[in-house]
Amino acid sequence: MRAVVVGPEGEPALDDVPEPDGPGQLVRVVACGLCGSDVEKLDRTHSGLVLGHEVVAELDDGRRVALVHHASCGACERCLAGHESICERFSAPTIRPGGFAERVHAQGWVDLPEDWPDWRGTMAEPLACVLRGATRLPRGRVLIVGNGFIGRLFGAVLARRGNDVFAVDVDPRRAGPPPDGPVQAAVLCGRGGVDTGLSAVEPGGTVLVFADAGEISAADVYRRELTVVGTRSAAPPYMPEAVALLHELEVPEPVVLPLERFAEGLELHRRRDALKVVFTP
Repeated sequence: MRAVVVGPEGEPALDDVPEPDGPGQLVRVVACGLCGSDVEKLDRTHSGLVLGHEVVAELDDGRRVALVHHASCGACERCLAGHESICERFSAPTIRPGGFAERVHAQGWVDLPEDWPDWRGTMAEPLACVLRGATRLPRGRVLIVGNGFIGRLFGAVLARRGNDVFAVDVDPRRAGPPPDGPVQAAVLCGRGGVDTGLSAVEPGGTVLVFADAGEISAADVYRRELTVVGTRSAAPPYMPEAVALLHELEVPEPVVLPLERFAEGLELHRRRDALKVVFTP
């Protein structure tokens, strides 16, 4: 089957690979979104890997589903404390080889509405990540630092629940309204945003680290008694919630390209000319 494979120098290329095997069910991929974490893995250390985890697939019975990316046990101390993504079982992949392929073996999924375009279903997994992160944020004024696709999802979710949301970005095309004073919390969604987030948060506030935004000054945390919280990925219980919420959220329509044009879509992402790129086999 065809798949986009990370090459020896980190360059992605369409290639023929063996059909996947292993636990789960073989399903046909119909769409897969490009995530920033996929782009981060385009290097020599990930040579031979097939990336992609924001996957919509078709089952044997014709149902379209959003695949679950990684699964925690749900019963250990870490899971029960809300830290599902550091559960010892979480690192095992549940989508093999990866979503930028024609077929994958999947171990979990959530049904999608029949009338949705395929690209909309790819947003269930990133929205589930955001919903999990949002549980760690207080009510009140929140600044989104890095207003790309994930930042937009955070803004939509937080505004819906009643937060006053502000957004900044190094790209003026993506920047939203800046705060007119201190905020109770900042969400770091982009590289290099740590200083912006820390300077905007009032003493006693919260900083949610959703991306590698830079080094956080311990002196700032100590002197201003800030709460710094890290969150990454989703957990299976958030997937149905994400699908249900997608009915109500306004989400930006992505650029949709075939796998043959992966390099073009990657360049659109890197140039920040597309807020989101989705590929179809």
